[in-house]
This record gives sequence, C-alpha cells and structure tokens, in this order.
Amino acid sequence: MKNVILGVLTLVLIATGCKSKSEKQEPMKVAEQHTIQVQGHRGERGNLPENSIEAFLGALRKGVDVLELDVVISKDKKVVVSHEPYMLALYMQTPAGDFIAKETEKEYNLYEMDYAEIKQFDGGSKGNVRFPQQQKMKTYKPLLSEVFDTVAATIKAENLKPVKFNIEIKSEEAIYGIYQPDPDEFVDLVMQVVQDKKAEGQINMQSFDIRILETMHSNYPQIELAYLVEDRTLEENLKLLSFKPEIYSPYFKLLDSAEVTAIRDKGMRVIPWTVNEPADIDAVINLKVDGIITDYPERVIEKLKK
Repeated sequence: MKNVILGVLTLVLIATGCKSKSEKQEPMKVAEQHTIQVQGHRGERGNLPENSIEAFLGALRKGVDVLELDVVISKDKKVVVSHEPYMLALYMQTPAGDFIAKETEKEYNLYEMDYAEIKQFDGGSKGNVRFPQQQKMKTYKPLLSEVFDTVAATIKAENLKPVKFNIEIKSEEAIYGIYQPDPDEFVDLVMQVVQDKKAEGQINMQSFDIRILETMHSNYPQIELAYLVEDRTLEENLKLLSFKPEIYSPYFKLLDSAEVTAIRDKGMRVIPWTVNEPADIDAVINLKVDGIITDYPERVIEKLKK
C-alpha cells in the first residue's frame, strides 16, 4: 500500500513539475511574439474610392484587422463618412455628373446640406489622380450607421473574421459652427450611432483636435483614444493633453526606434499613418509598431506573412 501511495505521489509531483515548467516558459514565448494590426486607411484608398462601402468591404475581404474612417456631420445631424466637411474637387462630382472646381469646393458645405442631398454626389467615377490604380466606380458618402450594418452583414454572410473600427472625428477649431458642430455635440452625435449599434467594444476614436480628445475622455472614458500628430516632439504633443491616451498615432516619418521606445515607456501603443511604399512598410515593421495605417492593406499583409 505504501508503495502504491508513493507511486501516486511521484506521478503527481512529476505532473505538477511539468505543469510548473510549462507555465514558466509560456509567458516567455508570449513576450517574444509581436503582432501588428493592419488598418485599412479609408477602407483601401489605393484600390477603391475612399471612405466608400466598396472600399470598406474590399479591405475587409483582404483580411485587415481594423477599418479606419473619417466622420463629419450633415445639416440634419447625420454622421457621414467623409474626410472633408465639403465636396473635394479632387474626386467628387455633382449629381448631374459635373466636375467641381477647386475654387468652389468649399461652397459645398456638408454641414449645410441634408444627408439625402449629400448622398446624390458621386465619389468614385472621376477616380483619384493621386492613386492611379484606384478603380473607378459610381459611389457615395455613406452614413456611419450603414458602414456598421453592412460590414456586420458581410462578415456573417461570408464567414469573415471580425474587424474593429478606428473612427477619426474630423474637426478643427477654426471651423466650429461653420463646417461642423462644437466638440460636445459632435462627439455626442458620433457616440449615439456607436451606442445604437452596440459597437463600443469594436471601436477607438482618433483626432488631431485636442478639444475632441478632451471631450471624449471626459464624457466617454470607456472608449480608447488615439492621438493623431503630424509634427512637434512627443513631449510637446503630450503637454497639450490633460491625460495620456491609449494610442499615439504619428506621421510615420516622425518615428525611429528611440521614439517608439519613448512612446511605449509612457504606456501608449504606437500606430503610425499613412504607410504605403514597400520600403517604408519594411521600416515601420522593423520598428515593431502596434499597427500600420495604410492605403494598400494587401502590401502590409503580404509583408507580415514573411
């Protein structure tokens, strides 16, 4: 009987010892792994009309982790997916198919137009000379709510992996009350859509506008925030905020290994924008950033497979 008990104890000790060894080794393995999110900029602007349903679905089907998009507000308080609060002459056309002159583009103020009128403008038939491989097609500026619904339906219908949304609130202090509502109303309007669609766990918000970030942090502290920056030092930028955001999102040329380390030391993730050229993609991958915002998600996805 003693021999049986001794044998059992020996097996237990061996099993326990093996488990302990495994548990000690596993965190080391996890620590060595580093994943980089692929974020489709305005869907996949390099290939399909920016901020369109087609571009979001194109990026989704390519396997991005995050769909990046921009929002503005219409006269009837709808949250519209658009990079500008007006009809940009570069690629927009009137409902009649006429080109819009650069000199008059800002007269097409989305904040003075109901969404039903905005939707009639064509954002894809003209193409975009900055992105020559972008497919030309007739399309429109969708509502944020439509993007949520269409992406969710497509994921379900095609059995695709879920994605998150990086929503940029396009805002500048100089145009408050002219091309947009003030930050409090702007943030509330966007968050109302997010909450209606039960999408709080699927999003982060980003902005260059300090007041938008401060308002989000104060009124919706549960939402992750990304601080978009295009110049100044890390310290100079952080001094402008009263809090530390979860994500620091700089123009990619501002980054080097020391900067990435400094950002991480402050407890923030690093997600640069907008990285398109193969050599630049290689460089930011080597910096071990946390995400890459790109107009060509297929380029980043392919490189990350290597």
